[in-house]
Amino acid sequence: MRPTLRDVARHAGVSVGTASNVVTGRRGVGAQARARVEAAIAELGYRPDPAGRALIARRHVMGRGVDPDRPRLTCVGYLCADLMARVDVLPHRDDRAMARTIERFLGGRAANVAATAAGLGAPLPVTAEVLTVLGWDAESDWAVEAMRTAGVAVHPSSRVQGKRLSRCLILVEASGHRTIVNEPLQVAPAVFTAWLEELTAAGPPHGLYLQADQLDALWPHLPELAARGLVLATHLAVDDVHRLGTERIDALAGRADLLVLGTAAARVLVGADGGRAHLVAALAERFEGARAAVVLTLGVEGAVWLEAGAVVAEATAPAIAAVDTTGAGDTFTGCLLAARLHRVDPARALRVAVAAASQSVATAGAQTHRLTAAAIGF
Repeated sequence: MRPTLRDVARHAGVSVGTASNVVTGRRGVGAQARARVEAAIAELGYRPDPAGRALIARRHVMGRGVDPDRPRLTCVGYLCADLMARVDVLPHRDDRAMARTIERFLGGRAANVAATAAGLGAPLPVTAEVLTVLGWDAESDWAVEAMRTAGVAVHPSSRVQGKRLSRCLILVEASGHRTIVNEPLQVAPAVFTAWLEELTAAGPPHGLYLQADQLDALWPHLPELAARGLVLATHLAVDDVHRLGTERIDALAGRADLLVLGTAAARVLVGADGGRAHLVAALAERFEGARAAVVLTLGVEGAVWLEAGAVVAEATAPAIAAVDTTGAGDTFTGCLLAARLHRVDPARALRVAVAAASQSVATAGAQTHRLTAAAIGF
């Protein structure tokens, strides 16, 4: 007979409520009680009932008092602890460096996009969730609570027995240059499939941000996403372009709704060595027949929005002294996606996304900016 939550509670010597809180992550549980419950889960081979898990997921995503008619956004990829060390100069091989400070922030590309979109508020309200991989350890609890405070739900399927919160090392030198080292994290195809099966056909627009390094494993699901009415978006960095290759990126542009490219990634993709005009022209030619809107981010020069091989909008960036550029691209994408889900016209959407990314670099940490729609001039 399949073990129940009541069996787990009895085996661990705790109440059913305590066992439920450990499984769902809805409330904090003391370390000793949590350890007993986790041991009981492992010994009994307990697995949450799929129907109950789906119900918990829906409640966890929507939350009490959230308007069910507002757009939704699911971000698949990294939620991690960013350990940021500030150094005078990035160390070379075999060097030992002394950091001025080492701080911990919440980060991860998918989490940053979700937190930005969720934080904008009226008139761009979005119900956001993250589908990631983390465990039942104290750091994972911290991350889930921090995301909840930011208005983002962590999907219950993200909690995996025996896993822990991913970590990212970020070395930042005085000039602003950075070295970033991530631990590997991959959302399992089976978990993503289960998430897809929970979706309902009707409802408000539902955006899906797939972090580019998750695409290889989840690629077989891409044809299904459009059929389910999901607004698919991703953001490609240089390493993503190298890993995916031009053939897959072209295929992605034929299925996605929004494709964001950084300047360096765009240059690698189209092989353009000239100035801004040359790069934009090369992108327009490459994606002339693409389904996706292609947005080129140009750092301090702003951004350009292309559709069907034509420039439909451009935006300039305000001059802001940068403290930390970590996550600026994620902030840009989160804001752009929120505007897209609310069907804001490209020119206005691009303008506020550039404003959000510019303002985000004035604070340390990828999610500390707490920008609202009003603050970025929407």
